[in-house]
Amino acid sequence: MLNRAWPGGRLYKIGASALALALLATAPLYFSRLSLLFFILNWIVLAESFNIFTGLTGYVNFGHVVFYGMGGYVGALLMAGALASPYVGVLAAGLASALLALGLSLPTLRLRGAYFAIASLGVNEATFVIFDNWPAVGSATGITLPVVYYQPLAQYYTMLAVAAGCLATAYVLMHSRIGTAMQAIRQQEDTARSVGINATYYKTLALIFSGLFAGMAGALAIWQVSIIDPPSAFDITISLNAISMTMLGGIGTLAGPVLGAVVLYEVGDFLDLNYPYAHLVVLGVIIIGVVLAMPRGMMGYADRVRLLLGGGGRKDGGGA
Repeated sequence: MLNRAWPGGRLYKIGASALALALLATAPLYFSRLSLLFFILNWIVLAESFNIFTGLTGYVNFGHVVFYGMGGYVGALLMAGALASPYVGVLAAGLASALLALGLSLPTLRLRGAYFAIASLGVNEATFVIFDNWPAVGSATGITLPVVYYQPLAQYYTMLAVAAGCLATAYVLMHSRIGTAMQAIRQQEDTARSVGINATYYKTLALIFSGLFAGMAGALAIWQVSIIDPPSAFDITISLNAISMTMLGGIGTLAGPVLGAVVLYEVGDFLDLNYPYAHLVVLGVIIIGVVLAMPRGMMGYADRVRLLLGGGGRKDGGGA
């Protein structure tokens, strides 16, 4: 961790986090493109919530977008029907996705490795088909929110609060006995079970937290764009982007998904504007290059630099 390389590392991280939060909290005073910051924060939550499950337990969830889409639909239904305020809608969306995660954990977390990954992908496709043919949620047409719900400042600050909550939760998990148990599962699940760790319980807990924040991110995204339909809510590329951001920054680290989300969102935005047809190709080349050159992501590369400079570094893949 950073504090191994520098005695004041912990204070430095706290200070840097406080400064970043202060800058983001006051951004509306000096930055006009709040929507840009909103979506960067949205992707940070998606990447970090993916990291809470996959980074800690080692199980790759290709169906992460299911929680995002479910949250979006729950929030849209509550807001479009004037059944709840947007704030309540966002919270309810997170809780609904957390309950979905609990339900999905019962059959899927009995599987391991590639079998779990394939099952999670199948869950995503099945959910898309259900919502695409379900009249109660608008079927293929989807749901559109009234213009009155467009509140840029409220949307931004709610997104900032959810992002802060997601990062705080990830930090607490990574630095607690719960997180240690989860990382033991990632390293060697059979060994973890042999020493008394209830692997199913900890994997389920990680998936619930992952679904909670992804669901809130989905509801917030719909509150911002005002429309949702099955292709946008359950687009597999959302999961792939979250995976790519986490891998780029450093899976299993706290700051990695944040860094990866900021970099890849900006790169993707630039490619969409200038080379729309080459976007996925260029992005794929970037990811392949990063995986080959920096298999532990940018945070892992930073650790290597600190080791080369003789300042120590993280050896267990966790930490900041």
